[in-house]
Amino acid sequence: MPDEEELCCQEIACSLRALVRDVNEIVRLLQILVQERQPGSDSSVPESLLPDNRIESLTDRENEVFHLLVTGMSNRQIGRTLGIAERTVKNNLHSVYRKFGVSGRAEAIAQYFGAPVRHRGSSS
Repeated sequence: MPDEEELCCQEIACSLRALVRDVNEIVRLLQILVQERQPGSDSSVPESLLPDNRIESLTDRENEVFHLLVTGMSNRQIGRTLGIAERTVKNNLHSVYRKFGVSGRAEAIAQYFGAPVRHRGSSS
């Protein structure tokens, strides 16, 4: 009969496997959303949800970097995927944030998916 420590380890392992399945499903769904939002795709998402069409002002590389960001990748993962330096990823993201009028990745992603973004100093 397994001891208490072994049972605990088995329970933790089971919980971690479930968590990994959930994370993988979330990433899969985000990738589907990103593919639907790609310029030129036949998406049923209204164009007005895009941040004032600012997505169109992105360069091809900024667009690639941003779409990988939306899938949940870190800067390092994006760099490895695209074969560019992590610093280059950061520079591209900084340019994206500037064009979107946001200060970071969470705001950029929220704005991309149509969530209202509160700017500092606004009294809403």
